[in-house]
Amino acid sequence: MRKLLLASVAVLGASMGMADTAFAQDAVDTTGQSFPTAGTVTVRLNGRFRFYAGAVDNGAARQTNFNGVQNKVSNYGVFDYARLYPGFDGVATNGLKYGSSLEIRQDNGVGAGGGTLGSISGRSNTRNALYFRRLWGYLGTDQFGTIRVGSSDNPGSLYLTGTFENFNDGGLNGDAPGFLLGNVGVPFPFASVGNINVTTKIVYLSPQFAGLDFGLSFEPSTANGAGPGGPGVAGATNDFLSSTSTGDYTRRKNTYEALLRYRGTFGPAGLAATASYTGSGRVLDSGVINTINPPRTRLEDLSVADFGVAATFGGLSFGGNYQFGRYNVPGGGGYGGLIARGQSNSSAFIVGASYTIGPVIVGAHVLRSYSQGDQATATNRSIFGAPLAAGGVLGGQRVETGVAAGGTYSLAPGVSLFASYIYAERKQNGYNFITGTSNNGLNNKVNGQVFAIGTSFAW
Repeated sequence: MRKLLLASVAVLGASMGMADTAFAQDAVDTTGQSFPTAGTVTVRLNGRFRFYAGAVDNGAARQTNFNGVQNKVSNYGVFDYARLYPGFDGVATNGLKYGSSLEIRQDNGVGAGGGTLGSISGRSNTRNALYFRRLWGYLGTDQFGTIRVGSSDNPGSLYLTGTFENFNDGGLNGDAPGFLLGNVGVPFPFASVGNINVTTKIVYLSPQFAGLDFGLSFEPSTANGAGPGGPGVAGATNDFLSSTSTGDYTRRKNTYEALLRYRGTFGPAGLAATASYTGSGRVLDSGVINTINPPRTRLEDLSVADFGVAATFGGLSFGGNYQFGRYNVPGGGGYGGLIARGQSNSSAFIVGASYTIGPVIVGAHVLRSYSQGDQATATNRSIFGAPLAAGGVLGGQRVETGVAAGGTYSLAPGVSLFASYIYAERKQNGYNFITGTSNNGLNNKVNGQVFAIGTSFAW
């Protein structure tokens, strides 16, 4: 008879000090998780609560003026959040492994104290509403591999190597950068962000052969969650659009990825390396020349290569990751933005290291990202692809630099303490980061830094 087990286990290895995606992405067989034996099912209700206090310097972006009225943000603060990860895993008597995993987040965090924020009860309809971020199921065997379907991480996110997000809350892809204003923080350009890893897709993960395994994925659209989004017509925001005269012509479609990974041990040393390629189509622009809906900036399909490596010796790990190709980095990060024709390749690299000794992990990484950012500024071209008249804006690539360092101390099973330092710098000639407009002289460079401490409770 099949046994139904209720497990509420602290998933220390996956959740402590890892990137934001790590808890949910490896819920099939997570370190510390009680995985079922043949003929049984394990039901999970994992969760996370985190609290942070931080001192922050947003540089020139700290103060803005709107219609002569000055606004300034504080240089310190606190924040918290919680998430839930329900799911189940099963193993049939014939060896079939199966299950499903959900990630539930809180949305619309709104303050409770007076002024334009009102009271907490007055904001109850919008404050901290819950929504599904990920939802997927899987089927597989040790011999065949695993198929995932749903809003799931792609292989590039599941197997991302060399970014070193295993200290404090994930470094530049963690929680501490949330203290920075949106126009100051550096978007993380790699695959472990929501722009890439929460869209609905089909994923295949192979078994391992002589240290090698691979992954494949296909994402028809940028949909996430319950069915095709948008109105009941072929209009703006419909996830299934193939062409449009609306602003949705900037979206990718039919995105595919192939990744190869190697993992091996050599005495006390270990090595992991990945190589992947991502390509896509795009929603076509249906504008017509000499009409009220003319074609806009001519965009290209995605074409991105990524290479990562990490080596370990005892408690020391070090390595890096490099990606390049035809892509642009959207505001939320990742390589999922489309690039306009005639622009230079985008690229990014990160190098890092971490050291583990007992309950302590310390680490650091350094990021440099080159992208087009504001494409109209970057290319010296008009939206129709023709050169601007004399005196037009002369811009260049956006260059973004990030540094993260910190540590994690496992205080008790399920409880960790964090210390984080973040430095961020963004620059692009001809673009004003504070106003978000083209400008040849003002605020073409912004920077900021954060020191934060925090605590994580996970089960």
